[in-house]
Amino acid sequence: MYSVGKIVKPQGIKGEVKAEIITSFPEHFFELDELFIDVNGKLQAYSVESVRISDRFVFIKFSDVHTRNDAERLRNKSLLIPENELLALGEDEFYIHNLIGMEAVDEDGLLLGQISDVVQNESGDIYILKNSDNNEILIPAVKDFIREINQDEKRIVIRVIDGLLDVNEI
Repeated sequence: MYSVGKIVKPQGIKGEVKAEIITSFPEHFFELDELFIDVNGKLQAYSVESVRISDRFVFIKFSDVHTRNDAERLRNKSLLIPENELLALGEDEFYIHNLIGMEAVDEDGLLLGQISDVVQNESGDIYILKNSDNNEILIPAVKDFIREINQDEKRIVIRVIDGLLDVNEI
């Protein structure tokens, strides 16, 4: 299951919820017939009755959630979809969960470490590379540095320049 949002609060008195969007494809909410929510350690499917989007939030009315109290029980819960509901991506597009754990090598094939996380910001993504000493190295996700991403081999080829692999002190 993959998270596409997180419920932040009930909206109104008829069971609608307000959720923060945590997907790059907010329009996908309009196509979903159901979303899954972990309730007390058990995944439950909730049928989507209506959706509206405003800025970085989605407002969802579920068929079986009729009151503000029902919606309140869903506060802070993640909205999940199964893998087969993920949208197909274009060339040179990747889901973050597919990048995490990939082996990172330089252009000569020397192992640099593994991708442990991806930080998204307005100026571009940053791959967090954990090296063999368990230090974190930040790699901008731009073509100048990321030469190849091979999902089948779970490998990223990085062009290394002076200073790129310096350990970040936090």
